[in-house]
Amino acid sequence: MSEQHLVDACRKAFTGFERNDRTDLVAALADDVEFEFSDSRPYGGKYTGKEEFLAFWAHVYKEYEYFNYDLRTVVEADGYIFVPVVARAKTKTGFSMENEHLFLFKVSDDGKITYGCIYADTARGRDVLEGREPRRYPKLILT
Repeated sequence: MSEQHLVDACRKAFTGFERNDRTDLVAALADDVEFEFSDSRPYGGKYTGKEEFLAFWAHVYKEYEYFNYDLRTVVEADGYIFVPVVARAKTKTGFSMENEHLFLFKVSDDGKITYGCIYADTARGRDVLEGREPRRYPKLILT
């Protein structure tokens, strides 16, 4: 079943960095939505319900001057929506990062998002939150 309204909501929420508009995406969340983010970050864990979902994002944004996304694409398949994005952020302590993220959303039969998860480079994010430039390692030289 096509979930074009959710594809459109994702495009609106994640396209254009400073133009991100999550209104339609938030409206599409089931009341009992579950949302997970790696607990290797200070605010990681599993959040249940719209209220906790919104509180999670409010907390994340307190740490940053800005934290925005730009969409790579939206893929809908077998009751899931996959959204790879580029994240750009700058902490309030002045450290910046650009990072690839993947949002995964599970869709119910009634077209609501019941589960969400972010797959991201948590080490890079942790570095900037701890007040240092993201660590980068050189490519291996293979012989």
